[in-house]
Amino acid sequence: MVNCKLCSKTVSREDKTKIVCITCQNLFHVKCTKIDSTDLEGLKETSKKWRCSDCELLSGTLPAAESSSILDLLRGLTEEVRELKSKLQGIDELKEIKEALQKQSELSFENMDRLLKIETLLEDQKTHVENLTIENNKLKTKISELEIRLNFTEQNLLDRR
Repeated sequence: MVNCKLCSKTVSREDKTKIVCITCQNLFHVKCTKIDSTDLEGLKETSKKWRCSDCELLSGTLPAAESSSILDLLRGLTEEVRELKSKLQGIDELKEIKEALQKQSELSFENMDRLLKIETLLEDQKTHVENLTIENNKLKTKISELEIRLNFTEQNLLDRR
């Protein structure tokens, strides 16, 4: 993928509105160069070569050797800028990931607190059920004893008659 030297956005191969600088060989979107459609058609019809504003500026003031070395430097700097933009984009993505992980961590801690509260409630309920079971068993025993006493008393009453 090649990027426009001016806006750094992708210039596709199929893009009919692209133009190449004859000197630096960089690609440009026509709209970024501010060439109107009439001028573009004129360049195509006459097969004239086009220079970007940087190269146009350099071609009029510097000897060809110096111009070439400066253009090489500009190409190198342009590539470094692209790489730095790419790295910065990666850093931004990492920041977004970090923020998402922090939110997930906070949610995890909140859920952990909720789980601990639920665990405490369950322990309390378990203790309550155990106490009710003990009380129920005592009541069963007492009922059983009372039934025995009642039976004994009834038997005594029947025997006295």
